[in-house]
This record gives sequence, structure tokens and C-alpha cells, in this order.
Amino acid sequence: MKTFIAENNEQNIICEINITPFTDMFLILLIIFMVATPFLMQEGIKVNLPSSGVSQAQPEGVIVTLTKDSKIFIENEEVTIENLSNILIEKIGKAKEKLVIVRGDKDVVLGIAVNIMDVAKLAGATKIAIATVVTEEEKGLTEVEKPFR
Repeated sequence: MKTFIAENNEQNIICEINITPFTDMFLILLIIFMVATPFLMQEGIKVNLPSSGVSQAQPEGVIVTLTKDSKIFIENEEVTIENLSNILIEKIGKAKEKLVIVRGDKDVVLGIAVNIMDVAKLAGATKIAIATVVTEEEKGLTEVEKPFR
């Protein structure tokens, strides 16, 4: 607390609220939210992902989405199976990690997904992953209790 001595030698207390730490906390929270928001953004194409018992953070890579009606999207741009290879070569060449993540609807035909993985491998992908979601009943289970898939 601040004090001052008046002209008549009495000591008076000045009561002031110091808002500097309060302001610092708000600025720190603002920075945290600004940094975290891009990681929370999801792709704009709605697909019903298959479930998995293992949850891991999504790594950086080229995202190929296969919808229920067999449409193929690379990072929200619709492509045909014919020009998939050329676009993947370009996107994988620019990516720092040579990873292709296949997001397919759980009701999609498996043959198309396999074709996409083959094209990705030929386009230079060193890793291929399949995106899944963790089911509600498997979230609380330990690794030993999870069913084998």
C-alpha cells in the first residue's frame, strides 16, 4: 500500500487497486487462445468417421477426404480420381511431413480408399494414416480393457 505524510505529520493511506497483474493475466489468456484456436479448427467436409479405441493427436499432413457418395476432397477442394495423383504430388512436395491422412466415411466402399492410399504412396507419401474418432464407451477404458479391432 502506498502511504504519504501530510503537512501535519499524519500518515495517510492511499487505497488503490493495482490492475497491472489483472491485465497481464488477460493478455496471457488472449495469447493462449490465439495460439490454440488454429489447432481446434476442423476440416469443413462432414463425414462420419469410423471409431477407434486409441486417441492420438492429429499430425500435420495432407488430408484426403472420401465422402459417402464417393467424392474425393483434398483439403476441402473436390478432385477426381484422374487428377488425384498430380494434386497429391504437388501437396506432398510442399508438406514438411510426407504424410497423407485419409478421412473416409465409415460407410464408404473400401476399394476407393485403397486406391487413394496407392496413389498417395506413388505420389511420394512416406506415411499414410486413416482418421478415426474415439467412441464414448471406449474413452474411459484402459489399454488392456479396450476391444481388439
